[in-house]
Amino acid sequence: MEDFFVVKRCNKIVIHGRRAGESEHQSPEAAVWYRIADTRTNGFIGDGYECEEDAQRICRQLNAQSRVTARQG
Repeated sequence: MEDFFVVKRCNKIVIHGRRAGESEHQSPEAAVWYRIADTRTNGFIGDGYECEEDAQRICRQLNAQSRVTARQG
């Protein structure tokens, strides 16, 4: 059975604000985050993860649960 849930790496741009009276403005910062995608709906599960290992762990749990549900089905 194929996995329904996969981890996708997403680009993230962090924009730094500037307080009143500050003349210097920091440059935007490129970063990444990880989201769990449902391959059946092309939607995302949860809020996203900073750490890829955390996303992979949750993804494995979701796939294991979907396999159990499919067998019971």
